Amino acid sequence: MTMRSVQFIRFITASILRKTIIFLKLDRLIYEAHGNRPFSSKGWDHIPQNQYDYIPKGTHVFGPASQFLLVPKNRYRVVLLPDQEISAERGIGWITEDNSPEAYDKLWGNAEALETFRAESGHVRDKMTTEIVDHLEADLRVAPNVIDIGCGAGDLLTEVKRRRPKAALAGLDYSGQAVERAKRAFPEGDFRQFVIGRELPYESSRFDLVMCCDVLEHLEYPREVAAELVRICKPGGLVAIVVPDGEVDQFFGHYWFWNEQSLAVMLSKWNPDVKRLPQSREFIAIIRVPAHRETA
Repeated sequence: MTMRSVQFIRFITASILRKTIIFLKLDRLIYEAHGNRPFSSKGWDHIPQNQYDYIPKGTHVFGPASQFLLVPKNRYRVVLLPDQEISAERGIGWITEDNSPEAYDKLWGNAEALETFRAESGHVRDKMTTEIVDHLEADLRVAPNVIDIGCGAGDLLTEVKRRRPKAALAGLDYSGQAVERAKRAFPEGDFRQFVIGRELPYESSRFDLVMCCDVLEHLEYPREVAAELVRICKPGGLVAIVVPDGEVDQFFGHYWFWNEQSLAVMLSKWNPDVKRLPQSREFIAIIRVPAHRETA
């Protein structure tokens, strides 16, 4: 090999290295410009702590194959291996990533964990509670019969009760600790612990408003449960379903990842009105149950 050839190869190699370094620095600046921290030279922290929309739409996630596994959404369930431990390192909500009642008991049954959960991402969950009821208030009767499927500690029902003091409240959750906390908040309410499969333990046409927020993405049979939400709603009533934006959602405890279009398709049998909530950026689907529907 001639000296000229060696010099040429060195020049090309140096040029490639310079461009690679520039690309990595630029990519890091773009990532951090969206508020994402931290960036590690050993790989992306692809779900930064204390953020809700983890990755700006249009960007991508990558890292070394030794640390990251990429699988299609809406196709696989991610579970912990037997020797792995659940951790709140990426946010307090991650203690529920195995989707078990015991994990949610650790969240709803611990006052400090619950306060941290509510405060994450600038109190986005408190803001979402307010904006959901903002969306529904015009259609609420003076004394509606309201249920929250997946009620947690009763935060969403608290907002409903604040605006409709005569509302009759009910809630269901598969965490016993959540149900106990909701009962303490509303002793007169009807709260039940129940593990949702395909059916709900209520008679047909019972409620004026049926709410189900951040629940369907955790369930194996979301379409069947959506049908149950409609079934237990009175003719002329409302069903309100809220889910995260699946295009940015990275939570391993979720089985389903819908965007606005795929959520509308999943619920198309009931002609939903799907919109994005302005602050939390989640999707809300409103189903208006026909007033002429025959009651069971």
